[in-house]
Amino acid sequence: MSLNKTIILILCLVMLIGCKPRKSEQNQNKSSVESKTSISGNFTITGAYALYPLVKKWTDDFMRINPAVKIIVASGGTGKGVADLLAKKNQLAMISRPLTDEEQTKGIWVVPVAKEGVAPIVNQKNPFLKRILERGITPEKLIRLFTGENPMTWGDLLDTTSKEKAVVYIRADESGAASVLAGFLWKERADLKGIKVLGDEEMIVSVQGNPLAIGFCNFSYAFDSVTGDRLRDIQVMPIDLDFDKTIDKNEVPFTNINKAHRGLWLGYYPKNLTRELTFGSIGKPTDPAILAFLNYTLTTGQSKVAKSGFCELNDIYIKYALDNLK
Repeated sequence: MSLNKTIILILCLVMLIGCKPRKSEQNQNKSSVESKTSISGNFTITGAYALYPLVKKWTDDFMRINPAVKIIVASGGTGKGVADLLAKKNQLAMISRPLTDEEQTKGIWVVPVAKEGVAPIVNQKNPFLKRILERGITPEKLIRLFTGENPMTWGDLLDTTSKEKAVVYIRADESGAASVLAGFLWKERADLKGIKVLGDEEMIVSVQGNPLAIGFCNFSYAFDSVTGDRLRDIQVMPIDLDFDKTIDKNEVPFTNINKAHRGLWLGYYPKNLTRELTFGSIGKPTDPAILAFLNYTLTTGQSKVAKSGFCELNDIYIKYALDNLK
């Protein structure tokens, strides 16, 4: 073999040896990959209808990233989620209202994951829609409408001679939205009176199906999750907060979800008709899979919040929540 060929052969062998990862490097890379997928475990989440669609997206994505984790998610209302916590039937509760004093004594730990508003809604085909949008309805009349013993007509609500009765829908489940609306009306959820429906979706269908209907729902259900515009035949009803029988600039109802979210953060919308959406557990979680999931919802998962019709947390909220997980 010539000298030149020998030199070339030696150089090729050196290059091959140099390019092959050392065993320690191979192990390091392998452990790095494994560290991203080594989370395992099973847990159950139940509770608020409002949070369910978003949480389902989160859990599906999280389980895709972490195939050794299995999460079961079921709705049923905030009350059910809290009851399941206390009965040890779940590990996380979806909560869409402030905890009661009694619940706080049970050692329930919460972390915010999104914000949401509750809106009174009417059918867009309501024969008195023009007057509704011009004058709104005062909180005092809403109290009578949702908690009074006697049915009200649209004439009673709008100061006309109309005799058509307002068809009132409320929630049958232990709804956080119902608790928020009742609180705005200085009442308790149990004080609300009307035709009972189960969940936001049934509320929307019921109001869509009756031009004389009035109900309430979470913002995320009043608007289309794709376009952001209000749903067919659904109109967010203006509230005459200053009792002047005129809907002022700050009382004009939102026409799309982006304006609704902006109103929430800027304080245009009544604060006591907005709330944090949270996860709750008995004491701060220690399960690595649950902690990883909660961390995901506050970081990568926040990109899905607005797409689901909810209001994203701002940086201050997120920092507080992440610190609370440590």
